[in-house]
Amino acid sequence: MSRGSRTVLVWLVTCLAALVALTGWSMASPPGSSPDDDYHLASIWCAQGVDPDRCASVEGEPGQRLLPLLASGAGTCFATDFAASGACQDDLTSTKPQVATGHGNWGGAYPPYFYRVMSVFIGPEVPRSVLAMRLASSVIVVALVAGLAALLPRRRRPLAAVPLVLTSVPLSLSVLASTNPSGWAVLGAATLWPALYVAFEVDGWRRNALAAFAVLAAFVGAGSRADGCLFVLMSVALVLIIRVRHLRRAPVVTAAAAVCFVLAAAIFLSSGHASALTESLGYTRPELTTTQLLLINLSSLPTLWLGAFSAGPLGRIGWLDTPLPPMVAMLTVAAWFGVLLQGWRRVFPAKLVALGLVGAALVVQPMYLLMQSHVLVGEGVQPRYVLPVLVIFTGLSLLGTRGTTLRLTPPAYWGIVAALGLAHAVALHVQVRRYVTGLDASKILFGDDLEWWWGVGPGPTLVWVAASLGFTWVTAAVLRQALVRPGRPRGSARAGFGAGRSSATPPHSA
Repeated sequence: MSRGSRTVLVWLVTCLAALVALTGWSMASPPGSSPDDDYHLASIWCAQGVDPDRCASVEGEPGQRLLPLLASGAGTCFATDFAASGACQDDLTSTKPQVATGHGNWGGAYPPYFYRVMSVFIGPEVPRSVLAMRLASSVIVVALVAGLAALLPRRRRPLAAVPLVLTSVPLSLSVLASTNPSGWAVLGAATLWPALYVAFEVDGWRRNALAAFAVLAAFVGAGSRADGCLFVLMSVALVLIIRVRHLRRAPVVTAAAAVCFVLAAAIFLSSGHASALTESLGYTRPELTTTQLLLINLSSLPTLWLGAFSAGPLGRIGWLDTPLPPMVAMLTVAAWFGVLLQGWRRVFPAKLVALGLVGAALVVQPMYLLMQSHVLVGEGVQPRYVLPVLVIFTGLSLLGTRGTTLRLTPPAYWGIVAALGLAHAVALHVQVRRYVTGLDASKILFGDDLEWWWGVGPGPTLVWVAASLGFTWVTAAVLRQALVRPGRPRGSARAGFGAGRSSATPPHSA
């Protein structure tokens, strides 16, 4: 087999492994288990307007809709109790619209595009429809990330997947393979800025393709949530600032950036949820002065950042009701921060400006929402709201002048792969266990004691094992692009997390 054939084969296997990993998270929990799924499922079922078979109107109540049981708040019967399995949904089998709710997007609070795309997969049975939506979201994630990696030149290719992989366990994976629009917000932020940034330094068909891809990524990000629009606006402004010298030399890319900006601004201004920037989130702490609130929130702000890795009181997934072992946070934070430290060893002016701006956004964005609503960290603002900014910050940390700064010696490479693979396996196991029996059971394999599982597809043990192996393969494949081996003629590479350029061979690429 030729080298090119092997490369294509590994590429296809990696995409398949990523899809298997996301499918594992899609099947790990029942309908209604994603954050605020009572709102988002209702919004999906009503995305195409009033329909007597899906989303019926309520006579005399224009703000309410009739929905099937599992597509309404009734499907979240297990929320807030990690000992309760998904078995409480067994009696919610009716598919006729019969539950009245006013909790949905028919008022236009969120952009409608995510809900409309997901509504294509509505079928006669709610559970199978939800599973189809999650699988469709997983396919979209793999398609966009793989497409970006294919368009980026080899030296920039790690920017497509490495930041997502490093920040994926467990929160990012749980929302990317869900019916929550936060998944699209993360995906848009992760793929937009690399496409725009690299488009300014390439020529020909690659430049035009990356410019078109950036518009698509902007639509995905802005079509998710109102804050997804802000992440798109921030990404475009960030790239234009650090590429200001290249704007005239690449009019096609500059025009694409303008289209992305206008698209996100138009969707944001038409979204009712944009009022969250000027109004309260619905909570308040009147007993605290502004100074007290400011100091407490500043000291607690890392809880929001590290919550994406399951650290701290906001590190629970689902409805913030699924606790994970401290091992998960220890392994994921160690791998992520170790890579960041290596990325910061090599900086240049544009990278410093970008890191400063995005680092400031990690503070200003949540602090503004918290102070505007006069609430504490954990009340109304969750880690998934800052996760897209965290992914962008991770990618910028890896940025080099002509490629990426990530250089991993074999011990560092295998250490990160093992850490992330183990953390993912533990997190997914807890997620599956939480819903098939509740966390009051603690067996490793899922046997005859199942209280809940899908009526189709493989069993929970096979899903867990396959998804864990798939994620480990993806981690190994995307990080192998940064693997270097000590050169023999002039001695070994320097000791440390990564090897220096002068004493290492070029990185291998998957």
